[in-house]
Amino acid sequence: MTASRPSKRQRAKEFLRRLVIELCGKLLHLTSKSYQLGEGSTVVIAPHQDDETLACGGVIARKRNEGLPVHVIFITDGSASHPNHPRLDRAAIAALRAREAMKAIHCLGVERAAVHFLNEPDGTLNTITSAHRESLVSRLAALLGSIAPGEIFLPCNPDGSSEHDATFGFVTDALARAGLRPAIWQYPVWTWWNPLLLVRHWFTNRDCRCLAVEDYQQAKEHAIACYQSQIAPLVPDPAAALPAHLVNIFHADTEYFFRYTLPPAGPNAP
Repeated sequence: MTASRPSKRQRAKEFLRRLVIELCGKLLHLTSKSYQLGEGSTVVIAPHQDDETLACGGVIARKRNEGLPVHVIFITDGSASHPNHPRLDRAAIAALRAREAMKAIHCLGVERAAVHFLNEPDGTLNTITSAHRESLVSRLAALLGSIAPGEIFLPCNPDGSSEHDATFGFVTDALARAGLRPAIWQYPVWTWWNPLLLVRHWFTNRDCRCLAVEDYQQAKEHAIACYQSQIAPLVPDPAAALPAHLVNIFHADTEYFFRYTLPPAGPNAP
């Protein structure tokens, strides 16, 4: 199967998108403050296997290099990345993505015992029943309570993905249930692909931090390369699951995070 060539209009649209993304990156670089490593354990929440590496690979590698504990929690099993694939069913794709994740996490220096797979069915987070949601939030609250993180990294809300947006709600509810109030940093993934969202986060939350990752870029590059099912076509599919221009954004030497402040605890909080 041969992929069709993009039309002139599509090429113009992609050129404009890349131009605006570049301008947004310069805006963040000029206005962001330096991120300082926090104390204690860090938890990186990833809706899918690759979010943690793309958006936070540098900060994970740096924290681990300095001996700081980092846990990674994967919410879904990643099985919806290649719907109707002729050779691999959902179970096979989930197994493949889990293997890729472990290789990537190893590149970043995280121990196996600090990697947690919740294995929620990919593509369902925004449609789960209230009972299922209650169960998931309880699982998250128990896990976060056992780790007691000083910092949490999770996707921006909104991030242009229903799975990412749902994850944000699960995590904040779980923190309230566990009585935890760590520092929270939102990381952009699909937000980069929709520059209007990026500008929205910049306007509504001016506490943007940046981390230079040059010293850890090689580890991050190796970790990204572990996700071949996402960054390259999964034969016989003609195209990769992730747009190449989106992946290229995360090869930059700087990572950006937006501070999120939890609302005040209610009178009945734990």
